[in-house]
Amino acid sequence: MQSLPTAEGRDPSAGFDQLYEEMTVWQGWSSPKVRENVLGSARNLFKWLRERGHENMTTVRLDDVRDHYMQRAREITYLISLRYTLKLVFSYMTATERIGFDTSSVFRLKVPRHNRLLPAMDADAIARVLDAIDRSTCIGKRDYAFILLGAATGLRGADIAALRMRDIDWRKGAISIVQRKTSRAISIPLLRGVGGALQDYILNGRGESETDRVFVTSVGGRPLTPGLLTRMFSQRCHMAGVARKPHDGLSFHSLRRSVGKRLCTAGVPIESVAQCLGHGSVRSAERYICLAGESLAECALGFDVVGNGGALWN
Repeated sequence: MQSLPTAEGRDPSAGFDQLYEEMTVWQGWSSPKVRENVLGSARNLFKWLRERGHENMTTVRLDDVRDHYMQRAREITYLISLRYTLKLVFSYMTATERIGFDTSSVFRLKVPRHNRLLPAMDADAIARVLDAIDRSTCIGKRDYAFILLGAATGLRGADIAALRMRDIDWRKGAISIVQRKTSRAISIPLLRGVGGALQDYILNGRGESETDRVFVTSVGGRPLTPGLLTRMFSQRCHMAGVARKPHDGLSFHSLRRSVGKRLCTAGVPIESVAQCLGHGSVRSAERYICLAGESLAECALGFDVVGNGGALWN
C-alpha cells in the first residue's frame, strides 16, 4: 500500500459486498497487480466467512482470522503471497475500523505444510493441444515449436524463452544452454520432430528481428518473455478444449513434469532422469516417481507412437 484509507464516512456494519466494492475502487493499492491479488484474497475470505454465518466484519474474531489463514495456507502453493495479501486485507479493515483487534500475530504462526505434488499434463492432452494448432500461420508455427520443445525435452519455460540461435547445433543435433534457474550447463538431443518444427518456424514463420532469440513476438520481433510464453500456452489449451482451472498446476511447467513422469514410468534410473532434466540433485527428480504411480510397473510407449493427426513428437 502507498497509504492507508481512513474510517471517515465508513459504515462499520457494512456487508461483505459493500466492503469488496470499496476495496475495488480504492486508489491506494501500490500497483494494479497488488490490487488484483488483494481482491482475490478478499473474495476467498468473505466467502469463507459467509459459509460460517457471518454477514459483516462486526462478528468476526481473531480466531476466525487464524482459522481462515491456516486453512488457506494448506491449500495453496505460495504461502508468502497469501500472507502478504491477507495482511493488506486486514490492514484495510483495521484502518477503516471494520475490526478492532490486531491480526499481526496470526501471520507469525508456523503453518504445518506438505509439499503439494503438482500434476503432469497427460500425453493425450498434450497431443490435443499440438494438433489444434494451425501450423500454416507464422504464429502457429511458433507456438507449435515451443510447446513441442517443452513437451519433448522438459526444458523450463524460462530457458525456452531465452533460447538463442547459437544454442542450436544443427550439425551435431543438440541444444546446449546454461539453465537460468540453476546456472548449470545442459545439452539435450535435438529430436527429429522438434528439429523439424524449429526449422519450419525459423525459416518460414519467425520473420526479421534484431534479437538472436529464437522465439519472438509476431509484431515487432521482440523476444518472448516466460510470462508471455505461459499465457500463450494457456490460450492454446483453451482453444484445444483442454479444461483448465485456476491453480490446477497444469501450466507450461506441467510439460516438464510430464517428461519426468514418462522417464520414470519407462524405468529410467532416477540419476539419469535428474541428468536429463538438468537437476542439481537426485532429490529434485524424486517427485516424478510419485507422479508415475502405478504406471511404474508398466512399459511406457515412446513419443513416436503418441499423438493424433500431425503431432509427431520424436
